[in-house]
Amino acid sequence: MSRPDRAVDPSSGPLLPRLISAVLLRRAFYDAVAADRRATGPAGAIVCLAAIARESVSLYQLSQGFTTWGFVLVLIVLFALARWLVYASIMFPIARALGGPAVPYTRLLRCLGFAETPAVLSLIGLLGDEQLLPWIQFGVGVWLLAATIVAVRSATGTSTGRAAVIGSLGFAAYLGLGVALDVATRVPEPTPAPPASP
Repeated sequence: MSRPDRAVDPSSGPLLPRLISAVLLRRAFYDAVAADRRATGPAGAIVCLAAIARESVSLYQLSQGFTTWGFVLVLIVLFALARWLVYASIMFPIARALGGPAVPYTRLLRCLGFAETPAVLSLIGLLGDEQLLPWIQFGVGVWLLAATIVAVRSATGTSTGRAAVIGSLGFAAYLGLGVALDVATRVPEPTPAPPASP
């Protein structure tokens, strides 16, 4: 009789089993992430790794012509960590309102961090045709939403249906904030000067 596989520890051990468990949306793994206070740091590392993978095609192209691409890499990592905190901060009041008042912020934060793991699949874009890149990005986006729902379910201990509502609302609110910031910070194009009269 073979022994059952040991559960993957979200805060220690080899990285690959944790990535696989997170990508495959294993509920037991996300439940372990929610319960393990030491998993917040590894969740942040996953966020950074996912951000680098998401921007891998652009980083590769940048590295071919510019020597300062390492500085851009640092900015990508810092922006990813800030985005993670903002995303969790947007999701937190929605989860508290719909999932119950006993949802600690850090519990939700680390679950959402591991939910970024499907973005690592963006590395496929380095191997494929540029025409396939939008389809890869779309597939990864759908997978990220599914991972967010699983993460919210484990963090809040609520049903899958309610987690889907919380995850979708939080996802939409985050996208809406991004669009609003993009519009607010857009620099208007200069109007062309009228032609000089002869």
